[in-house]
Amino acid sequence: MAACCGVGAPLPPAPEVAAAAPSPTTTDNACFTALLNMSDCLSYVQDGSNETKPDKACCPELAGLIDSNPICLCELLGKPDAVGIKIDLNKALKLPSVCRLTTPPVSTCS
Repeated sequence: MAACCGVGAPLPPAPEVAAAAPSPTTTDNACFTALLNMSDCLSYVQDGSNETKPDKACCPELAGLIDSNPICLCELLGKPDAVGIKIDLNKALKLPSVCRLTTPPVSTCS
């Protein structure tokens, strides 16, 4: 995921709308749903987890996310607290290699 998500690279600022409350974008909603579908990975990547390998269902879920909506990986690493669970970024970055998956290039996150 490090190759995909350029950890440390800033995400572009959200557009500002005068006198209106910010609302979630379609991408945010789609990513939130996609990340919920990866719930079997949470026990592995959650901060403080002692698990040494992800749940059996995690890797197929990650593969599906990479195929269908890889930008969501950037969203997760760019805003790890957005899902309401503290994520161990080191474990999250290692997850593709643990699952023997290849992530898209860094340009996907820009």
